[in-house]
Amino acid sequence: MTLFFVLDFLIWVYEKFSFLFFVFRYSRYKEWKIAAHRRVVLRKKSQIAEHHRKLLLFHTQVSLEKSKAIDISFELSHLRRIREASVALNVWQPEDVRGSQKQMVEQCVVPAESRIRALEMELRLFKQQILWLEKSHRDEKRRLDTAKEELEYMKYHPLRKNGHSIKRKKLKICHSSFGS
Repeated sequence: MTLFFVLDFLIWVYEKFSFLFFVFRYSRYKEWKIAAHRRVVLRKKSQIAEHHRKLLLFHTQVSLEKSKAIDISFELSHLRRIREASVALNVWQPEDVRGSQKQMVEQCVVPAESRIRALEMELRLFKQQILWLEKSHRDEKRRLDTAKEELEYMKYHPLRKNGHSIKRKKLKICHSSFGS
């Protein structure tokens, strides 16, 4: 009879041990899955932050290029006025107008034609760079939107409503014990 008790005890210990081993392994696996999900979410948040940084960089570069283009266009209009004044010097004009035009032409050290051509090419280059930066900005904005959407999909859990309140499912045992 004692042999049966010993065998029964050993079977009980084995069942408890296997159950505890299962619980331990399951809890470790669950923690590993949660940590893996957390790493994926953090990686996606890092990508979103990098996209924001690139967008800010593109925005500052575009504003810098636009300000340079405005400065060049201002200088170009000034040089065109000087060229018009040098052409107007060849035509008869009243002395006071001729004096102001002569003064404008004398202040310009570099020949106006060559400088105008150089500035026009530089202005075209700035416009091309601005177009390229704006296209890159749009592409980066699209990447940011897709990354945000992917993050929303990663954070979504059908049992949690917006992740605010996590409620566990109530067991039937609790309800049945109160009823009896």
